[in-house]
Amino acid sequence: MSNKDDTGRKYGAYYGRTRLMSFAELTECMYRVLTRSADSVTVPTGTDFALWHNGEQNIVVKVMNLTDDFLFIAPGLHTCEAEELHNSIEEFFEKFNWTHPDDGLDRRFFCTVHLLSEAQQRARDHQPGLFLSAAKS
Repeated sequence: MSNKDDTGRKYGAYYGRTRLMSFAELTECMYRVLTRSADSVTVPTGTDFALWHNGEQNIVVKVMNLTDDFLFIAPGLHTCEAEELHNSIEEFFEKFNWTHPDDGLDRRFFCTVHLLSEAQQRARDHQPGLFLSAAKS
């Protein structure tokens, strides 16, 4: 499949293989690839993921079991390694997406990545896994 079409959309590398999937199926597929494929994203040992799909176009990725020493050089200021991890996770999800250079809302889905601090992990009982809304997919 071409990287662009006559609508002006730009398609990620894995879009063609996943274009017929529902959002729930797509989220499951991305979770499997992210957590099982060594070449999807390089992460520190012991890192866990939770993917939340709201039944619409929004996917939230929570990255857990990262230490504050890995995440921060100062309160609220990420290390270069944390920024690289965040960016590589975003880039991974974009491979399944489409975008439109002239319309920021013309996307297959919107993905938000959260690198959880130790305090955020303690404050809530964050569990790894795939969480799908009962809403339409």
